[in-house]
Amino acid sequence: MLLAALLHAGWHSLVKAGADQTVTLAGMGLVASVAALAALPFVPLPPAMLWPVLAASVALHVGYKLCLARAYANGELGEAFPLARGMVPLFATTLALATLGQVPSLGQSLGIGLVSTGLLLVMLERQREPNWRLWSAAAGAGLAVAGYSVLDAYGIRLFGTWLGFTAWLIVLDTVVFLGLSRLQRGPKLWRDLKATRWRVLASGTLGLASFCVFLWALSRGPVGVVSALRETSMLFAIALGVLLHRETLSLPRFLGALLMVLGVVAIASTSE
Repeated sequence: MLLAALLHAGWHSLVKAGADQTVTLAGMGLVASVAALAALPFVPLPPAMLWPVLAASVALHVGYKLCLARAYANGELGEAFPLARGMVPLFATTLALATLGQVPSLGQSLGIGLVSTGLLLVMLERQREPNWRLWSAAAGAGLAVAGYSVLDAYGIRLFGTWLGFTAWLIVLDTVVFLGLSRLQRGPKLWRDLKATRWRVLASGTLGLASFCVFLWALSRGPVGVVSALRETSMLFAIALGVLLHRETLSLPRFLGALLMVLGVVAIASTSE
C-alpha cells in the first residue's frame, strides 16, 4: 500500500501539471481500459445482482474525477490533494462499519484518527482565505472516494475475485467518463489526447498500477485500514508539490505530514 501511495501521488502530480485535467483523466481511462479489456476473456461475466453495484461504483468514480479536475483547476497539488483526501479514512471507516460491519481495533482506530487529523491540519492551512470552489470540489471528491471504497470492497466480495471486478469496473468507468468528456470538449478532445499522449500514457500506467493494488488490498483487509494506508500518498504529494511544482512547504503541511506518519505506524503495528 505504501508503493500504491507513491504511484497514486505520482499520477496526481502528472494530472495537476497538465493544461486540462479532464483530458488527462479521460486519457488515463483509455490506458487502463487496454489492460482491463485484455483481462475480460479470463474473468466471468458479472452476475445480475452485481450490476447495480457496478453502476453505483461507476457513478462515484466518475463523480470523483469530475470533482478532482475542478479541484486541481483551483488549487495547488499540495493543497488540493490533501483537501480531496483528508476526510476519506474517517468517512470510509464510518461507511464500512455501517454497511459491512467491519470494526477496526483500538490501535487501528487511533492510527486512522491520527492520519485524518494530519490531513485536516493541511486542509485548514488557508482557512483565513477560503477558496470555496476548491473546498466544494475537494469535499465532493473526498465523499466519492469514501463511497466507492466501501462499495468496491462489497463488490469484490460479491463477485468473488478482485481481478474480475476491477476489469469490469475500469472498462465501464472509461466508457462513461470518456463519453462525458466528449460531450464537454467536442471533437477537440481527440486532438488534445494526441497532443498529450506521453503524459496520458505515464499517468495512466501509474494510475492503473496504484488502483489494482488498492482493490487487491481491499479484498484482503478492513476498508478503513486500507484506505488510511492509501492516504500516505499525502506525504508523497506534498513532496512532489515542493520538488516538481515549486510549491511552498508550510508549517501546517509539515505538521500534518508528521501526524500522518504516526498514524501509519499505529496502523501497521496493530494490523495482522
